[in-house]
Amino acid sequence: MPQNQTSRALERSTRMRHAWLAALLVTSSLTAQESSLNVRTASDSEGERATQQQLYRLLQEHDVSEWLYTRDVIIDQTKIPHSHPVLTLHTRHLNDDLGLLSTFIHEQFHWLVDEQEDKEAAAIAAFRDVFPGAPGREGGGARDSYSSYLHLIVCDLEFQGMTLLLGEEVAREVLGSITHYEWVYERVLNDPRVRETTERFGFVLR
Repeated sequence: MPQNQTSRALERSTRMRHAWLAALLVTSSLTAQESSLNVRTASDSEGERATQQQLYRLLQEHDVSEWLYTRDVIIDQTKIPHSHPVLTLHTRHLNDDLGLLSTFIHEQFHWLVDEQEDKEAAAIAAFRDVFPGAPGREGGGARDSYSSYLHLIVCDLEFQGMTLLLGEEVAREVLGSITHYEWVYERVLNDPRVRETTERFGFVLR
């Protein structure tokens, strides 16, 4: 074989070997991320099993390993998604991958915030000054005024996370389409004072 053909063959072989090693490392990382979660179904329904597999697939496509603050997850088609005592997801996002991903990291960030009670309290106190009289559920907020202030932190972390994963344009589209906590998401997406406050108290993703 001529020298230049031999050289090209060696280069091609080297590139293939490097690509194979890179793929192996990625697969190992994703497998570790999946296995670190205990995702159960509440009633083993078809929709719950499908959502379980959908979540595992999303974890293969998006590395959120640094944001796994609780490892136990339940898929329950009868429950509204919530974080405590066990992170619980609904089956409503079967045809909406980004909606499920956003909801999953949202509930994970509740655990992050709860682990930092002093910073959480200080940030909420600051938000009371910035946005006095936050509404409860009837006004597009969360369960009550306190929960609305709390969700300014959690939803901004969700915005940060989706931006890191998918870019700001997609993150804005996903969060802007959410039909609950409208008062909260409106401020997270459009009022820079939210990010100024979360950054001030250390609720920043790197």
